[in-house]
Parts: sequence; C-alpha cells; structure tokens
Amino acid sequence: MSTSSTPPRPKIPLTILTGFLGAGKTTLLNRILKENHGLQIAVIVNDFGAINIDAQLIVNVESDTIRLANGCVCCSIRGDLLATVLQLMERPDLPEYIVIEASGVAEPAAVAHTFLNPMIRPFIQLDSIVTLVDAEQVRNQPDYAELIEDQITAADIVVINKIDLVTENLRTGLREWIDLLVPNARVLEATHAEVPLELLLGVGPSVLHRSHSDHDHAYSFDTWSYESDRSFSLEPLQRTLDTLPPTIFRAKGVLFVAESQRRIVLQLVGRRATLSRGEPWGDEQPHTQLVMIGAPGSCDATALSHLFNACLTE
Repeated sequence: MSTSSTPPRPKIPLTILTGFLGAGKTTLLNRILKENHGLQIAVIVNDFGAINIDAQLIVNVESDTIRLANGCVCCSIRGDLLATVLQLMERPDLPEYIVIEASGVAEPAAVAHTFLNPMIRPFIQLDSIVTLVDAEQVRNQPDYAELIEDQITAADIVVINKIDLVTENLRTGLREWIDLLVPNARVLEATHAEVPLELLLGVGPSVLHRSHSDHDHAYSFDTWSYESDRSFSLEPLQRTLDTLPPTIFRAKGVLFVAESQRRIVLQLVGRRATLSRGEPWGDEQPHTQLVMIGAPGSCDATALSHLFNACLTE
C-alpha cells in the first residue's frame, strides 16, 4: 500500500505549564491526574516525588512511567526532554494530550523551542503556555523578577493562584501589572489551582461542552457557537481572531474559507490563533462550525456574530 494513501496522523496538542517555585503547578497536575475527564493525558514531570498520586488509581508502574485507571500516564524526565517525548510517541496507547511541567526556574520560551525540532514537529503541536503566579509572593521575589516576568510574557493564559490569601486591592493591582506586561492577557483567578480544565485542555467537544454543577463556581464559563454555509475571507478573519476580547480564552472549529479548497482548522488559546489546512471538502457541502469559550458573561452572542459575519464574503 502506498504511504500517500494513509491519512496523516493528527498532531498531539501539548501544553507547557510554567511558573515560579511554589506557584501551584504540581497542585494543578495532581488535579489533572485524578479527575475523571475521559482524556488520555500524558503528564511529564521532572520528578515523581512531588506528585501525590492515589495508589488506588495506579494500574501499572514502569521504571519512569505510571499508568492510571483514568487513561492518564505520568512520565518522569530522565535526561533530555525531547527524548522523553519521542519515547512517549512510541507507546502503543498514544496520548490525546501532553502536559509538561517546566522547572520553576525555567524560561518557557526555551522549553517551547524544543518542539521546533524537525524530529518532533510532525507529531506535536504546541497548544498553549500556561503560567501560574502566586498572588501573595509573585511581587516579592526581587532576585527573580526578570525570570518571573519572562514566564508571564510568554503565557497564553496566566493563572493568578492563591487569591484567597490577598486583598481585593492587591488582586486588582496584580491584574493591572500583568496587563502592562501582556496587553490583553487572558487571566484567570484561582484558589488551590482550581481552574477549568476545559480552558487549559481544549480537547474535543465532549470536554468543551461538559456540564458542571451549579454550586461549582470555579468552573463557570460561557460558550458561544457559530455556523454558516457562506465562506470567510481570510484576511478579515485573521484580523478578527487577532483582536478578540481578552475574556475569550479558547476557540476551535472547522472553517469554510474562500481561499482554500480544504477545511481550515482553527485552534485558539489566549492570544495564540492557529489556522491549519485540514481534509478536502470532497462531496460535503462546505460550511463553518465554530465554538468559543470564555469568562462568565463574556460571550456576547450579538457582538461576536457581528464580528464574524463581517468576515464573510459577499
């Protein structure tokens, strides 16, 4: 059989989780590993020691890998990060998503650069860089101020963690400071790193539309859907995606774009919007299906419809 007839394997989305020491990265990773999200997620950490994995969830333990009952895999970096990810790609049960916990003193841009390597680019797509900051301590680290600012400016989403430990005035000041570093930054506030996994791991419609109990305010968000049989014009569409309100955290969809004979796949997280070519439309009538997710009250259906209708061809 000719290899050209085999459809290309979809790239696995990858999130880099960064933030200074004590910001809450490990707490968030523990949530990812324990929650029944239905995704096969591979979490890559420097050391298993800090990860508090419930023994009842463990299905199998290998030398540097723990397989969990919910489909997740936790891998420890043994040497080179690139080699660890490539070994992950050789597993028979490929993950649907990869999360890497960067060292607390790592520059996320340097970690991201790893995935520009030609050996890994066909298999991995950098989905997002998420930076956690400790609301109480982030401005009290003068020796590491430049590193912390680099971690924040690289982020697609910034999570201000431990907000229960600071005053409302300090919270407001932190948001203003972050906005100066990253204009129109996508900022979440959290306690105990309890942030919606739908925003951090925007994989699949079942995750995007998963319902939550009314009392669980930590997971409150808005969604907006858009469909059209008319084609988008590429240039105004790109401008619109680049200027979405900062309260919009994620978007994904399959788009009908006049300049292409193929489906155009949209993945947006924070300020990072990626348009890539998908499969040809074939006999299917071209059409657009788009979903957005944002902060509570942020998805103004009338305003968003107006923005995207203005991108349609005549």
